[in-house]
Amino acid sequence: MFDNILYITIITGLMRQFSRQKNGLTIATEIKVLAWFANELALAWVHDRIPRNDVRPLPDLWFSLFPEITNSILVTELIMITLLVALFIVMFCHQYRWIVIRRVFFCAALCYTFRAFCIVIFQVPVPSEKTYCAPKSNGSLNIIISRVLRTFWSVGIEQLRPRELCGDLIVSGHTISLFIAALALKQYCPKKLFCLAELCYCATFVAITCILLARKHYTIDVVLAYCLTTRIFWTYHSLSYSYHQGDFDQIPLNQSIWAFMVPYLEADAPPPQYFQNQWKLSSNCSQYFRKRSP
Repeated sequence: MFDNILYITIITGLMRQFSRQKNGLTIATEIKVLAWFANELALAWVHDRIPRNDVRPLPDLWFSLFPEITNSILVTELIMITLLVALFIVMFCHQYRWIVIRRVFFCAALCYTFRAFCIVIFQVPVPSEKTYCAPKSNGSLNIIISRVLRTFWSVGIEQLRPRELCGDLIVSGHTISLFIAALALKQYCPKKLFCLAELCYCATFVAITCILLARKHYTIDVVLAYCLTTRIFWTYHSLSYSYHQGDFDQIPLNQSIWAFMVPYLEADAPPPQYFQNQWKLSSNCSQYFRKRSP
């Protein structure tokens, strides 16, 4: 009788914890989707407002030192896709997968929200005279919606959509994705994969070099994206550490306008001293591989 009661208590506790983890993940995912939608909406709106009529690109030190290599963006997107695939493998294999995923999603959502804001308030000429931009329209709501529907599914990868909309320059979206993946891999990879995480981090700088060689962004766009992504990622994890140490209200970083979300997202996360980067396949995956094995 006592064993049955204990078993039911343990199962109930695990179900409640799992429910809290899924709720936090749901919120982080919804914010991420909204942030991405805001980016696509900002691009669809700003396309008709960027300078045209043979306006030359703005002066840029990088452009004056290095030639334009248009196809180098293919290298960037290959590296970016590789890093993102590696990140999702690490996240889903992590023993605290739902906690890791919601942290990464929330940090990415904050970065892309700020990027959408910058796209709207800064309209600058495209950095390459070879870049094709579709003709301007009257900017009606129907046109904006149709543009969003055409581009939203591509997840920011140029090779998956026709390059016709221009204006999403200030703060590089590719750079955000690259550094979110690289930082998360360094943070959550098991120790055995430390060299792989460092290699991915180095590959990120190769990718952003190719962005600049392809003239897809100004240098300031990449620098701003790097500063934004690293500061948000490090700030969130510093706040997370402070929350679990009990001094969340005592550090200046909690004055960030989004800091109030940290206690909610971290409520069921283990303290840093117990948070080990170890892989643990879910029971469903384990059963699947056991059935497949001879």
